[in-house]
Amino acid sequence: MVFQPNPLQVQVQIPSKMQIQRSTAGSQVPFCQVDRKMLNSWSHIEPQTFRVRGKNYLRDKKKEHASNNAAYYPFGVDVFLSKRKIDHIARFVELPIVDFYSAEVPSILVVNVQIPLYPASFFKSEIDGEGISFVLYFKLSDDYSKKLSSQFQDNWRRILDDELENVKGFPIDTLVPCRERLKILGRIVNIDDLQLSVPERKLMHAYNGKPVLSRPQHEFYQGENYIEIDLDMHSFSFISRKGFEAFNDRLKDCILDFGLTIQGNRTEELPEEILCCVRLNCIDYMNYHTLELIPESPSH
Repeated sequence: MVFQPNPLQVQVQIPSKMQIQRSTAGSQVPFCQVDRKMLNSWSHIEPQTFRVRGKNYLRDKKKEHASNNAAYYPFGVDVFLSKRKIDHIARFVELPIVDFYSAEVPSILVVNVQIPLYPASFFKSEIDGEGISFVLYFKLSDDYSKKLSSQFQDNWRRILDDELENVKGFPIDTLVPCRERLKILGRIVNIDDLQLSVPERKLMHAYNGKPVLSRPQHEFYQGENYIEIDLDMHSFSFISRKGFEAFNDRLKDCILDFGLTIQGNRTEELPEEILCCVRLNCIDYMNYHTLELIPESPSH
């Protein structure tokens, strides 16, 4: 697959009469082979390293290694600091032009992980402020239609179309968005390097690698040939915020594997398959710059 520079203008207009500098997608964080050690980098990882709901999960509750195929594969990572959350960040970067195009699904997937840097407050409902965006860029697999199951492909199309599905419940069935089944897979690979206290280590082993549904703290944005998913940690619960807040300073020491899947709730949707995955190698957000809004130049 060949990427070519996108011949778009250097800056983009936004509704607030402000402009934001555009950078090439993936220009902030360099790539590193997974078997080498390089700080502030990203690497490819095999989808099969994640454990997901297995074929018989509804009966035996067992998880198994995913198949070694993902719908999308990484091609870049950016880290941006910002004074406020930046939603739909793909508007403000130069995405590549891809030579592999699908009429059914977008060729590029952008995942914008929004992490707050201001203190969580139990009594305040503040969900915006200074933070980081870890922006992960993925391209559609050349073998998407061949290697991913037809059921997975159908579920992904339904998520893209923001369809509703019927969920059996008591006393009545309800309609819920298919997007509520998007699930985050995350794990820290190098726990032993982090010099954790005994309580921290127990907590880490209890929750490390445990999947979590991204709802309701996610938003979807679609553009020309791309889909962006914003994962808004600013809106996490107070307890979750406090837990992550205590861990922020250790991000620079972590090798973190990140992935997304679509939760399988019926037999025909199992085993689960990987939507995308990437490894982040000890990224220190203090090395990166604030993405600034700048006043628009007056017209003459």
